[in-house]
Amino acid sequence: MKNKLLISISALLCSVVLLGFMKFSPSSDGTPAGYSSSPSDGKDCASCHKAKPRPMDGIITTNISGNKYVPGKTYTITATLKGDAKAKKFGFQISPQNNKGKLMGKMVVTNNIETKLAGNGKYMNQITKGVDGNGSKTWTFDWIAPEKNSGDVTFYGSFLIGGNPQIVYNSSLVIKENK
Repeated sequence: MKNKLLISISALLCSVVLLGFMKFSPSSDGTPAGYSSSPSDGKDCASCHKAKPRPMDGIITTNISGNKYVPGKTYTITATLKGDAKAKKFGFQISPQNNKGKLMGKMVVTNNIETKLAGNGKYMNQITKGVDGNGSKTWTFDWIAPEKNSGDVTFYGSFLIGGNPQIVYNSSLVIKENK
């Protein structure tokens, strides 16, 4: 009888700890599509996590010279999220869109261990092995620029630093077409 009670209490405590971890960490299999912080999406990481989103420039960077893309060329997009030394869990979603919310260009997964595409290729997310960091986390992927006369592209991103408290940053990067 004592053993059954002890086992039951242990199982209950393990469940509570596991549920608490899941509640305070980024979605391990990737954020659902549509949480990039773009105006057309209307949602970001704060939609699921208890944190007020803060704007933060400079999280999204690229190797595009002069912030002007050449149509059809492939570029590397980098997202770097920095927390304090205790930060161990991170998450993100990025989407390149025009001002009407249309996907611009094509994203290509370059690290399928840490990232994946969602929403028919409109969103790039972290996955299970892409949430762990040690004070910071960096993700990269390729982007094939859209065809000629497509206009400006804005990379919208929402980012989560897990823990207590959770921190959500929203960031964007505008890239002009090289005409």
